Amino acid sequence: MLVVGAGLIGTSVALALRERGHRVWLADVSATRLRQAHELGAGDAHEGEPVDVTVVAVPPGKTARVIAERIGEGGGTVTDTASIKREVQQELRRLLGNPSESAFTSSPGLSRYVGGHPLAGRERGGPLRAHPAMFAGRAWVLTPDAQVSAESLEAARWLVTECGATPVTMTAEEHDHALAMTSHLPQIVASALASQLATQPDAVLQLVGQALRDMTRIAAADPSLWVDIATGNAGPLADAMDGLTSSLQQVAGALRSVPPDSTSVRRLIEAGGAGHSRLPGKHGGSPRSYHIVPVVVPDQPGQLARLLADAAASGANVEDLRVEHAPGLPVGLIELFVGPESAHALRTVLADRGWTLTDEATAP
Repeated sequence: MLVVGAGLIGTSVALALRERGHRVWLADVSATRLRQAHELGAGDAHEGEPVDVTVVAVPPGKTARVIAERIGEGGGTVTDTASIKREVQQELRRLLGNPSESAFTSSPGLSRYVGGHPLAGRERGGPLRAHPAMFAGRAWVLTPDAQVSAESLEAARWLVTECGATPVTMTAEEHDHALAMTSHLPQIVASALASQLATQPDAVLQLVGQALRDMTRIAAADPSLWVDIATGNAGPLADAMDGLTSSLQQVAGALRSVPPDSTSVRRLIEAGGAGHSRLPGKHGGSPRSYHIVPVVVPDQPGQLARLLADAAASGANVEDLRVEHAPGLPVGLIELFVGPESAHALRTVLADRGWTLTDEATAP
């Protein structure tokens, strides 16, 4: 295999393949990233050796050009990891001399390309944040054209499963519309919300709670990457933004009426609850409710490990946890998410072992 682009995703792909015992070559325009990925054990620098599968993991704005270059280098399947698919496909046709859909079949090189997008990542990029388990249990979308060869499609699916992910097949258009709502819109919203904090006085920022931190976590993203993504999926993203702003403007207008109209607020909150209830649950299964057991934890080394060990002693399976630090105090609040059947036993064991508990809650 050859991985072009030794960033977060490319290096994680290479590490996953190396962990499975495959020979992996690396290529990157940055000698620093290439060296770091090599030192992590992701592979060796490519010097023209023949490969069976090439994974192009470069910024979306450069993806089509690199794919075309790799197709021109010779045989083998070429796939990519860009989070936009239609524009990459159209630009690739143009570069290979097939600008129209009807002319797509006349280029044998295009039969070796399978669009791909692993639904995994982190707010910060770079090879030093890569991990071989990055894609474990994650969906990895493949967007093959109708004319792709059976051999190349099978090679792409094999690559996905070797990385521990689950292949999901759809068209490039379906992918871009889905990602506009599930990925690209959340990034724009998080960035817009976080941008409001830039001019707030320090006294206001001292009151920031966990909700705002959760909602703005992804705002610390790479601006260059997201310019590529947003402009490359401009139409579907703009439509998604229009839908969101329309509902917000409706509520804003209702709040400016005298007296403020509560109906629009209630409808939005209720609709939000209905939408949230449709999110898949653990391992993609049906959603379920969890009991939240909040525990006050001293901000000292080893306390979190001790808490989790005591939770395990209760027999409870901690499904998730959330950490919130108390402003100006050397303690934090750890919220343990467990099944309703485990909450009582967990609280009993933790209380017996000296932990300070606060009121229990329920979360979807």
